[in-house]
Amino acid sequence: MDTRLMSDQDLIDVTGKKRHSAQAAWFERHFGITPVQRADGRIILTWAAFEGLQAKRAGVGPATSSANTERPPLMPIRRAA
Repeated sequence: MDTRLMSDQDLIDVTGKKRHSAQAAWFERHFGITPVQRADGRIILTWAAFEGLQAKRAGVGPATSSANTERPPLMPIRRAA
């Protein structure tokens, strides 16, 4: 797990945006999250968090929400003879 913070240049490379507000809007549009921002507007995000967002978007992330839900009871299709 990579806990390094993404640099300003990393965020520009990933989003294609230079303005911090445009970068935040990009994360909201593509991942549905509002990123944490510093007082000056710069985004604070680790590489591990970004990779997790990409994995979730691709459908290969860990299934944390489905593990908490109960499965419905199984019903037999037909009776045994």
